[in-house]
Amino acid sequence: MNRIPIYGQIKSCTIYPVENGVPAASPAAFDCTITPPVVTFETGTVQMMGSLTVPDQSRIADMSLSITVPVSPLSVKLSGKGLKSYEARWAQEVTDPTGAIRVVQGVCYISGYVTQVPATAINPGAEGTADYNVSVVKYRLVVGGKELHNIDRAAGVLVIDTVNYRSEVDALL
Repeated sequence: MNRIPIYGQIKSCTIYPVENGVPAASPAAFDCTITPPVVTFETGTVQMMGSLTVPDQSRIADMSLSITVPVSPLSVKLSGKGLKSYEARWAQEVTDPTGAIRVVQGVCYISGYVTQVPATAINPGAEGTADYNVSVVKYRLVVGGKELHNIDRAAGVLVIDTVNYRSEVDALL
């Protein structure tokens, strides 16, 4: 039986605002939670013994990023007018097939528009958190040095696990 590495516990996650392609010197938040976008293909219906929903794997639906951070004067830097860019970094434990445990880096690069500027609940005895939502234009995900997603809506890039989902369409245009 072939064994594969087991990707386990996330040790920590930070998020940095990015200006002109350069991440800030200090993160806007430590131990934050990010939910990267889900890539959902647009669908169409064809008639095959009745209707069948078929994905168009050259087009994607709206993508959104969710960021939950502890409220601080630094976290407000995640908000702003116009296209905003972020770099989220995390450390994740991986158990190799040999049983050796190592820690790898994950990085998520995001550009998009803030669609929700949060307000935090004031709850005595509880820490305050803020939830930012971003409508994603660009999304790149790298885990352990391997690029898993590279999507740029404005440039027409749709690459998932090294497969260019737009290559056939682009070749005809």
